[in-house]
Amino acid sequence: MIPTSPKKKATLERLYTAPPPQSVVLCLDEMGPESAQSYPGVEVLHTAPGPGRPAGRARQEVDYGRRGKGYLFGAFEPAEGRAFTQPYPGRTTANWVDFLQAVDRWVGPEPQAVFAIVDNLSTHRAADVLLFSLANPLWHFVFQPTYAAYREPN
Repeated sequence: MIPTSPKKKATLERLYTAPPPQSVVLCLDEMGPESAQSYPGVEVLHTAPGPGRPAGRARQEVDYGRRGKGYLFGAFEPAEGRAFTQPYPGRTTANWVDFLQAVDRWVGPEPQAVFAIVDNLSTHRAADVLLFSLANPLWHFVFQPTYAAYREPN
């Protein structure tokens, strides 16, 4: 078991169980990479007999579908059960900040505070994210303790 600070644990528990009045608690993360699935071709190829060659078996056209990959960024509001997702071509700081701006529009102007619970990925702690938080003073980032996902429950 990896110990965590009791203060951090209490803060996360308090945000989930008794959030401050007129605030929104969001869990933010990226899911991915997601890659498009390749399916076999749709046309049946018939191998016709030729000179000195018997007819072959009918088979399907090969599909070499390299379709790329992408990331899906998501926000979940546990209190209301609402979710918001947006796809991006990569897991970059610019895409993360764009996602934060989209989530800010999704949340709306009503809350007096937005608590964003995020993990310790370097993208989540980049300078552009700090600039976003300075431009949006209602946003407060709460970082999960390192290795929190691997902790054994008490």
